[in-house]
Amino acid sequence: MSKTSRPAMRLVVYAGPTGGHIYPAQSFSEGFRRRFHDSRIDLVTCHRAKSLIEKMPQGIFHSVSYLPEFGLPGGFSWKTLKPFFLFPHLFFQALFFLWRTKPDLCVGFGSFVSYPGMMTAHALKIPTLIHEQNRVPGKASHWLVPHMDAVTESFEGTRFLQAPKVLYTVGLPLRSFIVDAAAGAKEGTVPRPFTLLVVGGSQGAQGLNAIVTGAIAALSDEERSKIAVIHITGKRDHAWVSERYAQLALSSEVHPFYSAMDELFQKADIAITRAGANTLFELAAFGVPAFVIPYPHAGGHQKFNAQSFAEKGGLIFHEESPAAKDWLIEHLRHAIEYPGSLVGFAKAMQGLARPGATEELVEIARKLIETCENRPR
Repeated sequence: MSKTSRPAMRLVVYAGPTGGHIYPAQSFSEGFRRRFHDSRIDLVTCHRAKSLIEKMPQGIFHSVSYLPEFGLPGGFSWKTLKPFFLFPHLFFQALFFLWRTKPDLCVGFGSFVSYPGMMTAHALKIPTLIHEQNRVPGKASHWLVPHMDAVTESFEGTRFLQAPKVLYTVGLPLRSFIVDAAAGAKEGTVPRPFTLLVVGGSQGAQGLNAIVTGAIAALSDEERSKIAVIHITGKRDHAWVSERYAQLALSSEVHPFYSAMDELFQKADIAITRAGANTLFELAAFGVPAFVIPYPHAGGHQKFNAQSFAEKGGLIFHEESPAAKDWLIEHLRHAIEYPGSLVGFAKAMQGLARPGATEELVEIARKLIETCENRPR
């Protein structure tokens, strides 16, 4: 079916409030709008995502709706009872929203935000598709998977508790400016020092910042003279990390946040990072190898993300622990002394890239809409 032979398609996209959920939702929506210019996409997220939404290019979403903050239950406390009081309201709100927007497809990108809307869409027999970013899904994805018409995964072998009806491995949809920059990236010819890119991510920066600054301080003056550091700290740690590097007379750029990450990936010889799916697939797009210390909380899912890439030679990782600093010192010293040792890591990392992930996901969405068009509702 050609895109000119049917009415404009309407989608509702549900995504959690962090970059790990919002950025893939943005990437998919950009890709869908590129292919189907007259389509309408409404985003449902929560208030914590507002700062990320405001930084996006205009015109991707027809509307953005913000749900109240809540989490899905884990253990028992008065705090975990909050979702049970909110759920009736959220399901009723989802029912009214879907009745009003009449989408051809609902697409979920994880987190608690997606659960009421995606389950309501399932009950209304609206076609449903979810994309799971991590090797180990969160509660919402586990609960949704058996009910969805199709499920897509970033990492092959995602540990779903129940088998999806239909499963596709597509990789992680990356924002268009990242994909375009990676496609046009060339090896630098201007001499520069060996450059470390340190990225903690929006939630896991503090522990990583302490480990990295401690490891760099433990290097000799001669070793530090051979390197430059670009460090994305998060707001909380920006001042003290900047001061510490100044004390060490280190060639450094320190930013609380940096939106044009493609520029930094092209400068980096190696990244020291957490193991969020978005970060790993962006590094893979540019072939940047990594020393990884996974964020230890949020169910420990980052360890399994890192393990997936480590098994294929793109990175090495160590759990956050008192031994992590010494581990990092050892590997930094070796990389500084023998930068050629990273070539194999870089090639393996580039082999893990999935530059066509967005287009694959868009095509799956199109086929699902087409297949379900005549399904009775």
